[in-house]
Parts: sequence; structure tokens; C-alpha cells
Amino acid sequence: MLPAVDALVNPNRLDDLSGLNYLAAAGVVFMTVVAVSRELRRRSFWNEPRREPDLLDLLDLVALGTVADVAPLKGLNRAFVSKGLLAMRRREGVGLTALMDCGAADRSPAPFHLGFLLGPRINAGGRIGRLTWASGCCWSRTQTRQAACRPSSDRLNRERQDDRAADVG
Repeated sequence: MLPAVDALVNPNRLDDLSGLNYLAAAGVVFMTVVAVSRELRRRSFWNEPRREPDLLDLLDLVALGTVADVAPLKGLNRAFVSKGLLAMRRREGVGLTALMDCGAADRSPAPFHLGFLLGPRINAGGRIGRLTWASGCCWSRTQTRQAACRPSSDRLNRERQDDRAADVG
């Protein structure tokens, strides 16, 4: 039974005809934001004091979420990752840039860096009960937050690795 809601976005529903059931959650959210933004533009919501956001600025996070979710790199996922990596190379997202710098994903990040270096660093916070740390770093656009993310990501990732080793050993 479906919940009583005004809108339900789920490309895995049997009645969904989009063909986008392979998208990672980050891609589904991004496509939803694109649709909402388009509707707001149609309704003349965006104006001088409320400027329309450049949604392409979010593709670095969409790429990271897509690879970290181990979604197949086909169709829109491939486009998201391709364009997101280009955005990451511009190094405009301060928080992700800090994570790249401490995660050995220097100037030319590739899908490997997203899945094996950055994704685990972000997941580390959630695994040890510090979920808001990762989102704060990823969304950060300030140099102050960037400086705080760098050492914290290494420490949290080491704690996660230590916890995993203790579970195995």
C-alpha cells in the first residue's frame, strides 16, 4: 500500500515508465530537483532577488553518490559521473576539494577515487555515529570548513578501518 502523499518519486515502481530504475539515489534526487526547478521557472518563481540556482554545480555530489552507491555506469549515471568529474577537476566545491586533497584524489579524480577514496571517507562519519560531519564537508563552500574537513576525514576513516579490523579479527 502506498502512503497518502501528493507526490511519490520512485523509478522502481511497477507503474513507472521513465526507464530510470538504474539511477542511484543521488541521481533520482537530482532529477527531482531539476523537475522542481523547471516548474518554478514556468511559474516565474525565479527573479532578481531569488536567482535560479545553477544545478550543474551539484553534479560533483551526484557523481560521488552514483559511484559510491555502485550504480551501473550507463545512461544518465554515466553522464552524471562524466560531468561530475569535470566539475570536481575545477575544484570549486570547497568541501569535496578538501576531501580529494587528503584522499589522494588530486587534480584529476576518476571513478576509482570516488568509489574507493572519497566515498569511504564520507561513509566513515555515518558508520561511527557522526553522520552530519560528512554532509557538512560535502556541502561546504567555505575555506574554514575545508580546513576542518581535511584532518577529520583521515581520522574518521582510520577509526572506521580500525573498527572493521576489530570485527574481522
